[in-house]
Amino acid sequence: MSKNKLISNLEKLSRKEMTRFKEFIFSPYLNKHEEVRRLVAYISEVYPRLDEKKCSKEHLFKSVFDRGKYNEKLLAPVLTYTQRLLEQFWAYEEFKEDHYFQRYIYLRQLRTQQAFGSYERLFQELHENHKPSPCLGADQALMRYMLAGEGERYWSQYNKSNFENYFQRRQEELDVFYLTEKLKDACEALFRQEVRRDEWAPRLAEAVLQEIEQNLDSYRRVPSIITHYMVYRMLSGNDPTYFQEALEVFRVHEGNFTKAEVSELYNQFKNYCLIRINQGDQAFLDKLFELYQHQLDRGLLLEEGVLSEWNYKNIVAAGIRLRQFDWVRKFIEDYKDSLTPEFKDNAYRFNLASYHLAMEEHHEAMLLLREVEYSDLRYNLGAKTMLLQTYYELEEYDPLFSLTESFRQLLMRDKTMSENFRKGYYNLFRLTRKAAYLRSRLDYLSAEKAMQELERLKNSLTKTSEVFSRAWFEAKLTALAEEI
Repeated sequence: MSKNKLISNLEKLSRKEMTRFKEFIFSPYLNKHEEVRRLVAYISEVYPRLDEKKCSKEHLFKSVFDRGKYNEKLLAPVLTYTQRLLEQFWAYEEFKEDHYFQRYIYLRQLRTQQAFGSYERLFQELHENHKPSPCLGADQALMRYMLAGEGERYWSQYNKSNFENYFQRRQEELDVFYLTEKLKDACEALFRQEVRRDEWAPRLAEAVLQEIEQNLDSYRRVPSIITHYMVYRMLSGNDPTYFQEALEVFRVHEGNFTKAEVSELYNQFKNYCLIRINQGDQAFLDKLFELYQHQLDRGLLLEEGVLSEWNYKNIVAAGIRLRQFDWVRKFIEDYKDSLTPEFKDNAYRFNLASYHLAMEEHHEAMLLLREVEYSDLRYNLGAKTMLLQTYYELEEYDPLFSLTESFRQLLMRDKTMSENFRKGYYNLFRLTRKAAYLRSRLDYLSAEKAMQELERLKNSLTKTSEVFSRAWFEAKLTALAEEI
């Protein structure tokens, strides 16, 4: 039986958050419903065991009413109201961390209450803390835009002489915020076009790019705009020198961005490296690894102590391709417990399998891969690729042929994958199947006939531009020639 929405959401709370939520519920200002208090008191008591045994609707009903037969109509409104209070709790938890926004809301109330002296003192304080400066990112520009708008409303009513000043300031901050966010979206759209079948592009992106290019000297003084513009140029151009130019601009202004903005920009650089690597430019493998190491050293990859499973996977993949095997093995173990508990086991098995495969410990790799869940397309593609390589190395040809057929069907069914990805994986599986078929018949073919088939296979590889794991496949062809 599936859990109701409230219980599923409460499971996401930490022990500390559960305690604060109970305190929230028991505040008479926020909640006056005794039934809700009894419900949350019970859930808090059995937390974290919020399973069917403890939190069936029948158990919840009994904890609230302690009488009579189960009645859905009585319980439903209690669950609904508790869910609404949970949503308010989450909103409050976020709000209380944003001290600037709290002060901004207080400022608006001072204006509403016509407390003019207090209003002007607080306005000046907020203005001093967020003075207009080009050396700030889009988030700060939005804060300054909001403050300038508040100033415009106040002085348009009570001090006409300052009205125009704040009107102009608001427009300038809006321009910085809008242009920066549009550039971010344009960069994201370019990346999605590369990895997915997604041709959608943000409206007005071309107009934004034209505006910046026509006034480039002015915008060079606005780091959030010039940095994202350089990133866009990097992603949209074919010149690899754009990467270094964009990275240098970013490094100059990195200290002026928020942590979230820094993380987003690093992701763009890493995405570009991955695109170049998939296109066969192996020089970007070193660059990608350097970016990851830089972030790890500075603690930039951890969000509240949690490492993304995809960063975990990409770091392992880069380290393996650079043959940093000892470093990779240590990294896999050191950061295993930093993964989200929900994905920890799957990510650990997948990446440990990658390591064992690289170390030519094929049986160990295969055992781990059979335990990987394939619900995510990226895991599915990655795990099947490793299985393909493992079957080839172990000369397990029947499961290899079966795998290539099922993979072909997967590629046909999936409509979200970009054509580049589809071709890259399809060609790897197609060519590996041919190599496996040739290898399985070496005992029955003359050396001359086998070499002829191998040369045809090499020619086919040469004519095929999109082949994932090309370096691995080329190594297998070299080894196959030696077997003949």
